[in-house]
Amino acid sequence: MLRISAIALLLVVAASSAAQTDTTDAGILGGVTMPKLLKAKHEFNENNMRGALILYREVLDVEPANDGALYWTARCHYELRSYDLAEEYLGKALTVNPKVADDADFHYGRINHRLARLDKAIRYFERYLETVPARSYEAELTRTYIDQCNFAKEQMEHPVPVEITNMGRAINSRFDDYTPSITAKGDLMLFTSRRSGREDSQIDEGGDYKFFEDIYYSEWLEDKQRWSSAYLADGEVNTPTYDAVLSVTPDGRRMYLYKNNRGSAGDIFISSYDKHDQEWRTPERLDRPINTSYFEGSVSVTADGEKLYFVSERPGGEGQGDIYVAERKGEGWGNPQNLGKVINTIDDEKFVFIHPNGKTLYFASNGHAGMGSYDIYKTEFVNGQWGLPINLGYPINTVNEESTFSLTSDNQTMFIAAEYEDTYGERDIYQINVSDYSLISSGYDSNGFATLECKVTLADGSTASRVSVEILPSYGERILATEKTDKNGVVRMSLPGNATYRVRVQAKDGPVEESVRLDLKPTGETLEKITIGI
Repeated sequence: MLRISAIALLLVVAASSAAQTDTTDAGILGGVTMPKLLKAKHEFNENNMRGALILYREVLDVEPANDGALYWTARCHYELRSYDLAEEYLGKALTVNPKVADDADFHYGRINHRLARLDKAIRYFERYLETVPARSYEAELTRTYIDQCNFAKEQMEHPVPVEITNMGRAINSRFDDYTPSITAKGDLMLFTSRRSGREDSQIDEGGDYKFFEDIYYSEWLEDKQRWSSAYLADGEVNTPTYDAVLSVTPDGRRMYLYKNNRGSAGDIFISSYDKHDQEWRTPERLDRPINTSYFEGSVSVTADGEKLYFVSERPGGEGQGDIYVAERKGEGWGNPQNLGKVINTIDDEKFVFIHPNGKTLYFASNGHAGMGSYDIYKTEFVNGQWGLPINLGYPINTVNEESTFSLTSDNQTMFIAAEYEDTYGERDIYQINVSDYSLISSGYDSNGFATLECKVTLADGSTASRVSVEILPSYGERILATEKTDKNGVVRMSLPGNATYRVRVQAKDGPVEESVRLDLKPTGETLEKITIGI
């Protein structure tokens, strides 16, 4: 989604607050600095991390050993993604007072997770688990982090064959730069930035205290073989509040964008490019049923213009933001359909990209098996259903956020917003050569997924309905997918092909497991049928 900074921050602050018992007030409220510390805590709770940090620094100038100020300085640095400084100040706080907070191990785990010190992070998380009730929210959240660390270790041990290059200061700034969208010719790139590029740039004092979003562009300079410096998009697309590009049509003549102001709670708009005046026209809001009173963001339209995929937080979904699809109906769009729980999770899906072949979908999520924060996944529509999403792997995905990207029409180059190690500040835009990575660069004219149909029967030969069927890899215990059988005792799942899976069904006397190999057919769609008795 494009409320990335504000929404993600709210979620992180809420989660981290729930994962601790605050024992720092005694340290904070003692002494003559109490009013300033109370104000700093208020600014932290209001997501003004920079404002809070300034106040905590003023306290530490007077009281260098104020354990509470040191602890909350560490918390501010974590939210500002300065993980080394977060670790430094947390250590200082514990040196002054080893009992400054009972969740120190949890925060050490989070810091080390973001720094990709995964074994160390796991040790801190496991130590924290010993201090909280096994069925508490804190324990559940910590186990999720441990799962992410273990998945990250697995991915980092098997990196995918790509080359990643920072696009440099001509494009990137020390502020947040994201949502790159490129035309089919590859000669124009639009993106969003939180930099102060306008004379009337304002800070969102009601949100995350960063500059509001604006839309920028860069052009490919063929004679110089490089991208031009970034410029504010001309015309009527940028305003003093939130304006972000969602996607650009292949011909570069229309732009889908996100706007959030007094007249919009966060909706999808469309703008056309006026070639005569060489500027973008005033954006028009998409009508219902695409936009609602709830948040809508991220959009991708099929090459034939007949289907529109988008993200929405409307009621009735699987979790927070879900991915929906609407089909063309006259001049507008029909009733959106949720893509279902194979794609959407109880957590958050925030970005969607439909490939020109119309059946391959890329999306970002923090609810599937991932390395940390948001990762990018690929799935295909096979035999009438979406296949099990595939994580694009390391180093495309990392322990930090990767959620917006664009793919060139030849499937050879990806432009992605990420927090890789050489960023100039927050997220930067990178160019990734994926020509040697077949998962992305090839296979769009054939099926990369196969459908497994599993029938579960009882001892008397009758079918077993509403029984959970688990899909696992050929080794390890990480569950890839779970589905319940229908009234006929059947479950169908689309899985990445040319791979071996274990199919597990729980019976009264224990689990029953069978191994199955899904080999893709040279032509047509692969359907493999098995029967398991319990």
